[in-house]
Amino acid sequence: MILRRFRCWAPIADGVDRLAERHDAGKALSRDEEAKLLAEVSQTGSPALLPLFVVSLDTGLRASEVRSLRQRDLTLEWDSGVIASGHLVVSKSKTAAGTGRVVPLTQRACGALTLWLARFPNAAPESYVFPRHKITLAGGKKPHLYDIALDKPMVGWKRAWRSALKDAGMTLRWHDLRHTFVTRLCESPRVSEQTIRSLAGHVSQQMLQRYSHVRNQAKLDAIAELERTLEGEEGVQKRAQSPEDVPALPN
Repeated sequence: MILRRFRCWAPIADGVDRLAERHDAGKALSRDEEAKLLAEVSQTGSPALLPLFVVSLDTGLRASEVRSLRQRDLTLEWDSGVIASGHLVVSKSKTAAGTGRVVPLTQRACGALTLWLARFPNAAPESYVFPRHKITLAGGKKPHLYDIALDKPMVGWKRAWRSALKDAGMTLRWHDLRHTFVTRLCESPRVSEQTIRSLAGHVSQQMLQRYSHVRNQAKLDAIAELERTLEGEEGVQKRAQSPEDVPALPN
């Protein structure tokens, strides 16, 4: 992009070997794997990792999108000091389709954000939801945040993430949380591709094709359920039409 801006790309473009594009869709967590990893995430020395994990898994936001979230991007309904419901707006995304999308929060995400946001009573609308900070474990106490910079986003959380994965005995990319989110949407035949794109942002047709096996299975399960329902209704109708079920006429 920089070379194009200064009109230096065209003379060398044909001689540049591009990196191979990855075509693997990633790994989707099973419910058992999610529970196992969630337990380890809760035990790390990073208080931010649990809300980061839950919000990412339940909204499908990319790491860069979560990092860029500000307080103004959250619309929350509070009830007795607890977030009862709400949604977030992705104000900064890598794609135009992802920017500005609205994603409702699950009850689990509301709970995680309730505890996390309580740490920053002085936060302003421009403050980052996950601000830059340092952590101390001095005196064997619980992790404590200090040097909090509300006007700067977190740099990263790779060390805590790798520690949780190691303790869980799992190999996973952070981006697989987004893959899990999209996969679970695809598993429901009632969720349209338009809705998936609306919640996840840019999901190319090629990427949706990689999820096609999930959607096909969901469709097969839906038809099988429909057949069971029809068979049950037909059985009821047949029984209702049998002579034994016809009430006797009064004399």
